[in-house]
Amino acid sequence: MAFWLWAGAAAVIVLLAAAVALSSIRIRIRYSRSGKMDQLVIVVRAFYGVLQTRRTIPTITLRSWGLLYEEKGKTNMAGATGGGQDKRFIGKRTIRRFREAFRNLKISVKHFREWLFQTLGQVECTRWRLDVRLGTGDAAHTAVLAGLCWTLMGCVNAAASQFIRLRTSPHGRVESVFSGKEFALVWEADFRIRVSKLAYSIMKLGVKTMRIGPALRAWRAWKAGPEHA
Repeated sequence: MAFWLWAGAAAVIVLLAAAVALSSIRIRIRYSRSGKMDQLVIVVRAFYGVLQTRRTIPTITLRSWGLLYEEKGKTNMAGATGGGQDKRFIGKRTIRRFREAFRNLKISVKHFREWLFQTLGQVECTRWRLDVRLGTGDAAHTAVLAGLCWTLMGCVNAAASQFIRLRTSPHGRVESVFSGKEFALVWEADFRIRVSKLAYSIMKLGVKTMRIGPALRAWRAWKAGPEHA
């Protein structure tokens, strides 16, 4: 009797592990700008929606050669909900810290760039849309700028396809406003990666790591994020 209980428990654990490995981590990003107002929303869903977190940045302000923003977070896991908000500032010190962290990763991990590009190559994009609405107040200048935007959008789409797997056709439009001055932008994208592929990439990163100390310092620097305002 005990044998069958243990066998059943083992079978359940194996099935759960397989289900988790076959699940995907899904990320939805939406950035919009209208006039001087910005908003960035990032939603992450994992394990068939059991874990879901949402980060919202309602405003982004230029200040003292840097970016000041307020971040609001909400996490829902198996019915338990938590959240909070914080003000952050991306300035020269933040950029130097991230640059130093990236340098530490390069010297600590063998073939770090190759690993990074291989990992990005496992990410699939299932939705990509970029809409721009602009006007300069001058019809001729607006037409020229609209043409440049179309060219830039094509370059961005081509560059994205070099790093990630596009499972959809990029969509978007450039709308010219000839009656006045206006600028609005909306970018929406959905990404996904299988848990098994992400876990395998993390295992490869561990195997390639030659210097643990600098790698841990780099990880802590990335995890800390921008400075608190």
